[in-house]
Amino acid sequence: MDYTLFVALGFFASIISAIFGFGTALFVLAIGSHILPVKETIALATVLFTASVLAKTWLFARHIDWKLVAIMVTASLPFAYLGASLLAVAPAPLIKKLLAAMVLIYLALSLFKLMPRWRIGTAGLIVGSTLYGFVSGLIGTGGLIKAILFKEMNIAKEAFVGAMAATSILANFAKLVAYAQTGILTREMAWPAVGLVAAALATSFIGRDVLRHFSVRQFEAGVQILLAVLAVGLLF
Repeated sequence: MDYTLFVALGFFASIISAIFGFGTALFVLAIGSHILPVKETIALATVLFTASVLAKTWLFARHIDWKLVAIMVTASLPFAYLGASLLAVAPAPLIKKLLAAMVLIYLALSLFKLMPRWRIGTAGLIVGSTLYGFVSGLIGTGGLIKAILFKEMNIAKEAFVGAMAATSILANFAKLVAYAQTGILTREMAWPAVGLVAAALATSFIGRDVLRHFSVRQFEAGVQILLAVLAVGLLF
């Protein structure tokens, strides 16, 4: 029954990510941890994320800036593996609260137009990518960091969703390998994993169709609201 509830949660939470490119992780981790043990939640959630990003990458491939993707993947991959390897001993709750505080400060500065205007070049992208990879491996998600980076780069909504997905593929595979090696991901999780993969594929197609009807302004507002909701959720 616990696994059935978790798969249902994965389906409904995936719709959010299918539209805005991120968000599934924190909903699944926050609610799923009340259904399954935290580490098991993170492992199964990563299965869901992996299937989701593969589907969205395929659906939005023609909109993706592949140079940006290559830089972020190269910089984030080793740090994603490092973070995942430290999951068993690191103070994940503290990391979550620090991440939430960082996002809320960013949103407050943006709301009151106090954010300094600078162009995020290659160096900034590399630094942000390493931080994204490490946090993603450590607490199961780093999407908030990546969403802020891409938002500040002012890319189109389809490119935003596609890049959010494409830059997560190898990082998620690295996390799955680390979780399997440390015994967090086990064979007993096979059937819920299959259900989560099916949920990810179905919602990716739903999200693509919904996104077509969103204006740029509606999409940007949705991203900001989602950032705020997820950051507050990390505090509790």
